[in-house]
Amino acid sequence: AVSDPGAAMLSGKWKDIGRFKVPSLRGLESRSPYFHDGSAATIEQLVQFYDTRFNIGYTAQEAADLAAFLKALYDVAVQRALGFPVDPDE
Repeated sequence: AVSDPGAAMLSGKWKDIGRFKVPSLRGLESRSPYFHDGSAATIEQLVQFYDTRFNIGYTAQEAADLAAFLKALYDVAVQRALGFPVDPDE
């Protein structure tokens, strides 16, 4: 049974059942602070929030690796196109 029809609610198409539009993680580091209230100033704080909130149980190394991965999702061309700050050497 399908409990959330996803994009089909908007399109009315069967092929869109279970499809969802999600925000991109590209350039995440340049969009701080995070959350509606700005309560996470860094990606590390963001990872810690989700680890605590959902009782994931990351080790210190796993949390550091995830934060490093999220920081690596950086595209200079996209950053410039969106008007975000870019290191002048890039």
